[in-house]
Amino acid sequence: MDLTKSELNILEILLSEERPLSKSDILACASKNRPWKDSTIHIIINGLLEKGAIEEVGFVRTGKTYGRTFAPTKEGREYFSALFLEMARHVNVNYVFSKLITENAFSKEELDDLEKLIQRYK
Repeated sequence: MDLTKSELNILEILLSEERPLSKSDILACASKNRPWKDSTIHIIINGLLEKGAIEEVGFVRTGKTYGRTFAPTKEGREYFSALFLEMARHVNVNYVFSKLITENAFSKEELDDLEKLIQRYK
């Protein structure tokens, strides 16, 4: 699987939200960083569906009509994880995690889980 930068951004939004999102939900999340048009999102989502990175998981009412909802597939999650691991090989991981922790990027539960994981592998 080879994703474009825009496809990767949409996949990242779906992974970070941890719930199925409609096209309008994705637009709302993306508007913080990228002002995509409705037609652009449609093209990107179709590309992700064709590549097997995301899947249609249901429908949600949006106004007077229904819209599809999307979630990452197992392959999409693995692609993103592999990309992250590849990037981590080229940066100082201690710095990255230190920065994430000091900027409160993790919840207390996530920090507890990370601590347990580290202890298990020591």
